Amino acid sequence: MRNTTVAPYNDYVQSANALFHFVNRPDYLKSILKDRALKPRYCEEDVGYLNLQVENSTFRKIAVLQKCFCDIPFHKLMGTFKPQLVDDNSLDDKEKQEFAGKNTHPDYYGKYAIALSKKWGEDHNLLPIHYITDNSFVSENFSKVFSNLINVENLSDDYAECVFNRLAFMKPLRGTMSRSFEFSTGRTLSVELYKNFHDEREWRYVPDPKAVHALGSETIIANPRILANLNSINKALSDEKYESIWLKYDYNEIRYILVPDSTARLDIIETILNIPSNKFKNSDGPEQIQRAKHILISKILVLDEIGRDW
Repeated sequence: MRNTTVAPYNDYVQSANALFHFVNRPDYLKSILKDRALKPRYCEEDVGYLNLQVENSTFRKIAVLQKCFCDIPFHKLMGTFKPQLVDDNSLDDKEKQEFAGKNTHPDYYGKYAIALSKKWGEDHNLLPIHYITDNSFVSENFSKVFSNLINVENLSDDYAECVFNRLAFMKPLRGTMSRSFEFSTGRTLSVELYKNFHDEREWRYVPDPKAVHALGSETIIANPRILANLNSINKALSDEKYESIWLKYDYNEIRYILVPDSTARLDIIETILNIPSNKFKNSDGPEQIQRAKHILISKILVLDEIGRDW
């Protein structure tokens, strides 16, 4: 019998007690605030390290329906690291120095963010990613189980769902990623570098598969033809038809709102002041709603200031 005893919620010591979701455009953050929801989208994931084979074909890319967060503490959030370029000759010495000076987490994933409590994340089925190395017995076992899943007839739905759920929360420990960077000379270049993904400290939201299937969708896409059309698919996920799989929150659950500079702060303040009153739950009357908006505004932090002071 399952133990139903629930331990009291304890603060985290070595990681942040908030989960941050970064975006690279102000309109994305505005949408999150106006809709009081984060909308999952399909993101490509490298699964080459798992050696997943179907009928002698190896799948190297899949797309997982998800929303990603990190639990990096503030004092590390703005820390830079020395990048390791895949092609060390792609940049000259001056460009390497400039690139190395702008390698914080926000530089990679956007300088706008919303942060909610980890308790909220746990209550909404967010989980830390399981980072896997390609030479581990775990990856080898998973590859065998996946092959059996494809080849076995009359496989139970619970078994299949378990395997795909695990795949949705797996990521290689190390790999490569590309970053578009604009240098002071005006040259813009897609720079590929090696990355230890564990440094991202990712937590992930994957919608309930039953809710996804009810919408005629899938949690994981592996068909290359469909993968090539992800942009239009992701755009459709913003339609209210998919509201059942959106990740919702209340404004009082927001810990921080991050913006790049003081100009962006004014823009987001204006957005908050114009949020419709009916979005504020348990706030009766205009005075309480106005107070709730002011509290929300007080949670805005400016990354330029954090980078200098924390």
